[in-house]
Amino acid sequence: MSNAVKVFFSYAHKDEVLRDKLATHLSMMKRQGVIEAWHDREISPGSEWANAIDENLEVADIILLLVSADFLASDYCYDIEMTQAMERHETRKARVIPIILKSADWNGAPFGKLQALPKNAKPITTWQDQDEAFLNVAQGIRRVVEDIAESKTSSSTASGTTMPATSNPPTTSGGLTERQRRRLEQERDSLQQQYDLASTKLGRLRQAYAIETDVSTKWKLEVQIQEAQTEQNRLDQQLEEIEQKLL
Repeated sequence: MSNAVKVFFSYAHKDEVLRDKLATHLSMMKRQGVIEAWHDREISPGSEWANAIDENLEVADIILLLVSADFLASDYCYDIEMTQAMERHETRKARVIPIILKSADWNGAPFGKLQALPKNAKPITTWQDQDEAFLNVAQGIRRVVEDIAESKTSSSTASGTTMPATSNPPTTSGGLTERQRRRLEQERDSLQQQYDLASTKLGRLRQAYAIETDVSTKWKLEVQIQEAQTEQNRLDQQLEEIEQKLL
């Protein structure tokens, strides 16, 4: 079994270019076999992406929160990934490191109490030389990796060659763990909010269509109504799938 420190990237997809840049700066540690890095673009076709994210987040030693306005605005990043990351940090099962990519109002966020990178929490995109900023981040991550690797070595030495017994997480009805059920409930609540907004939008479009007299405008409204109905149906289907999993 590999002793490499497992690193998880939590990020908004709009920041994918910056995530790739950071991964490039961590490549030496990957070549040395010191770390194993994972992000959601590594999910294979046909896999259940939510389960894949949950499983990799659950075993991560280091969780990198790539902070930007888009990250903070993402319900999945903030309400699910970040919440689970902070739970694991608080129980000392993982180390959470905020990486400030772009200027954003993250004061008061649960991770705001943690030491962020790069130095002085200066957003990477505001540095004159971004490679210098990424180097500073990589060096900070390496220090944490070395601490964790040393801790793993010490634990392995103390326990000899005997692997510690592991217990399966408690399950609830339906075969879900408490964490999986909580994640699904959070995802359901987020989808329900989106569904309610879509329903409100659809109602307003239908009202506008009913009173509109201009043929051209009515045609545009009809197209918008069809799009809104499709979106509502999509959200309804996703909600039903989650409810089935929660049964």
